[in-house]
Amino acid sequence: NHDRTDRGWRVAGKVMKTLAATRQRRLAHRRAFAAVAIVAVAGVAAAVGGAGVSSAHAAAPGDPPATPHDLHAAECVAALEVHTEELAKQVKSGQEASRALLFDRLVAGTAIVGDTYLHGNSDEQHARALAAAALEAQKRLTPAELAERQQSCAREGAVLFDDGNVLEKAVVKRLAKKRMDKLLGG
Repeated sequence: NHDRTDRGWRVAGKVMKTLAATRQRRLAHRRAFAAVAIVAVAGVAAAVGGAGVSSAHAAAPGDPPATPHDLHAAECVAALEVHTEELAKQVKSGQEASRALLFDRLVAGTAIVGDTYLHGNSDEQHARALAAAALEAQKRLTPAELAERQQSCAREGAVLFDDGNVLEKAVVKRLAKKRMDKLLGG
């Protein structure tokens, strides 16, 4: 009977350790994706900007220099944002066929923002500075250059989304849906 009790306690201890480890992993995932959500909802995903942004133009005094990854992400988010605004206007005017493309572009942009956050850019002010610089720089693109950037960035965002795990995909879709509802006034 004593062996049975000891074995029970050992099993219970192993189960508790496993549950604790699982809770820690879930908590880490929640923190990471809550942070992505905070950054995206705070406006980074909605920030417009994009062509040839230099870190000198993008950084406010005291900000760390922008990495090439951060600059590229700002360019992509800006290009996709301009496209999503156009698509939202089409959907509002009754062109329901544009709704699926609008959602896809929002998913791509949100995936890019999430990827940038997970690569270490969690400073909202810095991200906003990059977005503002990207907005100005994007105005210098020709329509053909902008369209090419939009297509390229949409593909890149789709790949990032496809590479995500189930939890990441759920968070990205939820944020994209919230953004779409906001764009469409719903």
